[in-house]
Amino acid sequence: MKLNPDCMRDILISMENIPYQQQIVSDDLHKLLTGYSHDEIDYAILKMYEAGFVNAAIQKNVLGDTNITLIDITYHGHQFLADVQSDNIWNHIKTVSNKIGATSVNAFMQISTGVVSALIKNQLGI
Repeated sequence: MKLNPDCMRDILISMENIPYQQQIVSDDLHKLLTGYSHDEIDYAILKMYEAGFVNAAIQKNVLGDTNITLIDITYHGHQFLADVQSDNIWNHIKTVSNKIGATSVNAFMQISTGVVSALIKNQLGI
């Protein structure tokens, strides 16, 4: 399955709006993020868990279904979200990603760092 960076970003934004110490199950995210399939959301959550962006409880039942409870966003996840939360910056990141053909999570992290650094330098007149 292909990882959808827009879905990852939208999950993180949704999670950021959840009160401290409140958890959310993936089924609730499916109701909030109707533009994505169940598989897209669950796959994005699993990959964000592997990347260290979220803490989650992941259980497979005997039928092979996966039950996911999102506990919180990690510090690493908050850092990434802070860089990509602005629609303007996110669109710029995606443009750069498409131009260079790099669409991995690592590439998005590096591009976001570069874009934000360039914007900071521009504002400082450096």
